[in-house]
Amino acid sequence: MEWKGIRGTVLNDVPMKRYTSMKVGGPVKYLVYPHDEEDLLRVLGLLRDKGMAYRFLGNGTNVIVHDGGLDEAVIRTTRIKRVRYTKTGEDVSVEVSGGTSLKAFIRDTADRGLSGLERLFWIPGTVGGGVKMNAGSFGSWISGPLESVCLAGNDGETVSIAKDDMGFGYRTSRVRPSECVMTARFRLCYRNKDEIRRDMDYVYGERKARHPVEYPSAGSVFKGVDGEPAWKFIEKAGMKGMRIGGAMVSEKHANFIVNSGTATAEEVKLLIDKIKSEVFEKTGVSLKEEVELWGFNG
Repeated sequence: MEWKGIRGTVLNDVPMKRYTSMKVGGPVKYLVYPHDEEDLLRVLGLLRDKGMAYRFLGNGTNVIVHDGGLDEAVIRTTRIKRVRYTKTGEDVSVEVSGGTSLKAFIRDTADRGLSGLERLFWIPGTVGGGVKMNAGSFGSWISGPLESVCLAGNDGETVSIAKDDMGFGYRTSRVRPSECVMTARFRLCYRNKDEIRRDMDYVYGERKARHPVEYPSAGSVFKGVDGEPAWKFIEKAGMKGMRIGGAMVSEKHANFIVNSGTATAEEVKLLIDKIKSEVFEKTGVSLKEEVELWGFNG
């Protein structure tokens, strides 16, 4: 396939284990890094004209790709970074590119004494990924201080959508797989920097203590059920420490599957299915994945 007019980088047959936090997954046909927002729209138009399927990838922190890979293009937005601050009365409006690291963005806002996102600190994804799944932690949600989102779709056009029209819910939004969060606009307020940093330090400390950060993982595997965290049902089903090959239910946090060093995507998927089956059999609860499974039939 020719990439005429594309100013970004296009890589061929790239193994996704290099680009996902679980460190598993086979090759994708193309991995595309658009140069900027204009280039991203050009890439989408080209893929549409060629009839090639595509997906968007940020930091790959909640994605499991099949060992056989994908005969698709994966568009990675992490090189498109733009942050614009505008003072509006007592608050500040901030427009940020979707490919920006959420952790880096929160650090930047904290350095400026701007509050609203600090309890989301250390969520290891991009701003766009966080908006798509309405990321949340410690009682805060990314949709809280959000004002609007600019989405790009396969028609090569962009559309601005107000927060109230984004369909936010628990770990969900109206962003479709064929759409990309081009930019997000937040309204943040001023707060004492030391207080903001104390909140960030608390969040970091809790995550480090509770989560198995010493192993590759894709974060929380399952969504909570009726306000109860998934790990409670997994522990109740006696699945903590269960392993299939190199994939293992973390002893530290039962809603994490970790790669002990040799895991394949197939082993991770088999373990996911085993957890769902055991939890349903022993508790009557049907767990639903929070992670995205790419290339697995059904």
